[in-house]
Amino acid sequence: MSNYIWRHDLIPQYERYQEEINEAIKRVLRSGRYILGTELQSFEEEFAEYIGCRYGVGVASGTDALVLALRAAGIQSGDEVITTTYAPTPTPAAIAMAGGRPVFIDVEEETALMNPGLIEENISPDTKFIIPVHLFGLPCNMAEINRIAQRFHLTVIEDAAQAHGSLLDGEKVGSFGDLSCFSFYPTKNLGGYGDGGIVLTNRVDLYEKLKLLRNYGKKNDPFNSQILGVNSRLDELQAAILRVKLPDLDPMNEAREVRVAMYRNGLKDLPLAFLKEWDGAKSNYHILTVICPGHRDALMKFLESQGIQTNVYYPQPLDSMPAYKQYVRDDQKFPVAEQLSREAIALPLYPELKLETVHFVIDKIREFYALRKNRVQSCPK
Repeated sequence: MSNYIWRHDLIPQYERYQEEINEAIKRVLRSGRYILGTELQSFEEEFAEYIGCRYGVGVASGTDALVLALRAAGIQSGDEVITTTYAPTPTPAAIAMAGGRPVFIDVEEETALMNPGLIEENISPDTKFIIPVHLFGLPCNMAEINRIAQRFHLTVIEDAAQAHGSLLDGEKVGSFGDLSCFSFYPTKNLGGYGDGGIVLTNRVDLYEKLKLLRNYGKKNDPFNSQILGVNSRLDELQAAILRVKLPDLDPMNEAREVRVAMYRNGLKDLPLAFLKEWDGAKSNYHILTVICPGHRDALMKFLESQGIQTNVYYPQPLDSMPAYKQYVRDDQKFPVAEQLSREAIALPLYPELKLETVHFVIDKIREFYALRKNRVQSCPK
């Protein structure tokens, strides 16, 4: 194969929906209403129904979704928010932007998800929130997290930015917390053509507060702010584009699953490991992460030489970053997150990825291990 293989290519999906997307854009442009119009209202209702929540509030990004969810739930300056150190930067950034203090805990080795067994020992009198991150589309253990939250009277906000359509005991992720936050960044399973996000909830009081917060605190009078709010609104163009793709989200996730099954079958006898889906959890396969102990970087270099892009999610835990070291206690250690940062690699995966391309990537990975085995065997004893 001569063409470069991207880990994620957005063009095939646009080509698939080109006619419908172009028509949706024209519909918005013809309407003359580009902010807080009927496209957004319809999308909020449709996406909330898809996840299984009563209310949705579209905002400008997944990060804003987290910030506004925290503010709607009443975060105060200095409130502690428990989350994981093996996660994308928007999560702690949002906590800090909302005035809170992120409290990092380590993750489980087999899933890379929040380890519920570490939550209670990190709860202090200042702890008010838990933000579990459904990483790579793998659902966290929400039953245990909610049990702890209820015991200590903590608010749970699901960071579902990577988990559109993931399931937990047959229910959609994003329907288990007090609030949930999604991103519509272009590479997400449901992605727009720019930034975008949404907050979901079943509580009408939080819903009404979120609508105020995203629009300068204004309710009915456009010149009168009821509370301190911001400008964070999912625009009509993005909402219209997302409405085109939403009905096909489950089929697109199923297409990802087919390709993941091919990878699992084709690589099952090699010295690498796939992250585990625990009982009752079903991923949307947002990112296909495999663990390569001791040879991750060598494998990435080899695949790049063969025209195959891979990525590392994530090259360092959040606690090690200059921006977030201030929130880490001297006695805290995160061995699992550190190990994952050394060993994880993300392989090419998206719904339109051709099956023959998956076979090609598998063959090249197997070639790498064959060459590696031959080198080891040829070394003098």
